[in-house]
Amino acid sequence: MTALAVLLAGGWAPADAKEIFVLADPKGDDFGAGDIVYPNRDDLEKGSLDLERFEADSDSKGTWFKARLGKRIASPKGRQTYVGKEAMDTIARHGFYTINIDVYIDTDRVTGAGRTDTVPGRRVSLRPENAWEKAIILTPRPEVARAYYAMHLDQVGSKRLNAELGKVTRDDGKALREQIEAELTRDFFFPDKIRVRGRDIEFFVPNEFLGGPADAEWGYTVFLTGSDAEQMGKPFGITPGDFSLMVIPVDRGMRYDRFAIINDGDPAQAPVIDVLAPSVDEQRRALSDYDTRINRLAAMPGISPAGRASIVDPSFTPGVRMATAQPQSEPAPTGATAGRSGSSPSATVSGTRAAPSPAATLVPSPSASAPPPAPMPSSEYLIAGPDGEPRRTIPARLKTLNALRADGLITENEYQQLRLKLLSEI
Repeated sequence: MTALAVLLAGGWAPADAKEIFVLADPKGDDFGAGDIVYPNRDDLEKGSLDLERFEADSDSKGTWFKARLGKRIASPKGRQTYVGKEAMDTIARHGFYTINIDVYIDTDRVTGAGRTDTVPGRRVSLRPENAWEKAIILTPRPEVARAYYAMHLDQVGSKRLNAELGKVTRDDGKALREQIEAELTRDFFFPDKIRVRGRDIEFFVPNEFLGGPADAEWGYTVFLTGSDAEQMGKPFGITPGDFSLMVIPVDRGMRYDRFAIINDGDPAQAPVIDVLAPSVDEQRRALSDYDTRINRLAAMPGISPAGRASIVDPSFTPGVRMATAQPQSEPAPTGATAGRSGSSPSATVSGTRAAPSPAATLVPSPSASAPPPAPMPSSEYLIAGPDGEPRRTIPARLKTLNALRADGLITENEYQQLRLKLLSEI
């Protein structure tokens, strides 16, 4: 297959936009590690999640990231939800509903100086040389995904230090929510300015988030998963301890709501369908290199369009988190292993470099060798109940649900299912 390359051809940007980079990905490699086939449905078929091109263009206000896929992107218009039989475009309002695109950006190119975790449900990590400072999560329901993730962090962050406090106050709950909001605002962006045309999807990221336009010298880890836009309306999709942010999982057998595993493949493999990688072999190797016995996740490669190599810090040891690293937001090991970072020929460099994120984080991550989770940086944000359940956070999560319903961002069925789940924690 053709290796990853920087293309000179123009993209789909407005006339006043400035091209930052264009990257090509091998065609026909939308099969994960090689054993994944599409669900038994007509809106997801071979090519639907096949990334063929990824590019970035800047204007005066920010960066347009753009992806070209192998098939025309399925529109929610005229479709019904599987649960409740409601109009799909009432919940997926941005012109698509079957795709998630994760973009993790390494702005400093310092090995280990950043986070190596990914959004819950992806079940992969990043290599230390591609540790990220900024994450862009393109999903059909950005407002709902962000709120749902915040609710998850609220619950997990509270439980993580539950044993450390005896008495808690209302102010503790407020402090926790403020810390969650600060981390989400600093580290994560869920685009809501999106354009879909045929096989192309474009999404806007403002300069305020990245610190300026995207830079061809930064590192980019990009991969696609199937989007379960209806996840919150399914009781089995919100099981505590198995949190997944709108990802279609993989399993054996041909089903509507699962990617299938063939050739006696391992159902424990990540549900990542395509990765921006130098070659098909590189994608196969990366997604196949995991070990469930020690909870080591497959580590995804990153690409610097300008070919800038990651700087090795002499104080960094694989499997040991640096002081400036950003811990992950779900209780799973990073699986970070030393490896070679893919890069491509040079391209025109544009924009200013964003400063690394602050060291403060909400939830720490275990190392690659999977020791017990480290505590949060301070215990002042823990909310605990007398029986060990962080009950003080439940009213805040119910308030979030009520706001989502009032804004028409979730259906009545989704509201009732999530409300039932929250009340069951009392």
